[in-house]
Amino acid sequence: MFNSKPNETPQTTAAVDRKRSVIADDIVIEGNIVSQGILEFGGQITGDLTADAVVLTSTARVHGRVRARTVTIEGELQGATTALNVSIKNGARVKANFAYETLEVASGAQVDGEYKRLSAEQFKLYSSSNRPLK
Repeated sequence: MFNSKPNETPQTTAAVDRKRSVIADDIVIEGNIVSQGILEFGGQITGDLTADAVVLTSTARVHGRVRARTVTIEGELQGATTALNVSIKNGARVKANFAYETLEVASGAQVDGEYKRLSAEQFKLYSSSNRPLK
């Protein structure tokens, strides 16, 4: 109450409170990563990434599935992605199947795969037991 700014809504406050995890380009992982917040990933992984928002930086090399409300891809992805909002940036190299509500592909991105429209009602990030869906 005392710390609130007059123009802030509970929704914008919640978005600011999300934790951000950063995994640098020198990290190699075999396994899955789950985060309730924002995951900025720049390393290499063979496994799945699940988070509220995923940013694959230009140094990212992902072989697996990515599941998030928002996915931004600047690096390399081979596998599958399920997200409400997907943004594939210039220089990204993607060979994956996508289920999405909105999709943005920049000029200069290399993309290959199947793309299927998904409504917000169909999207689920976690199961009823709060575990990531596969």
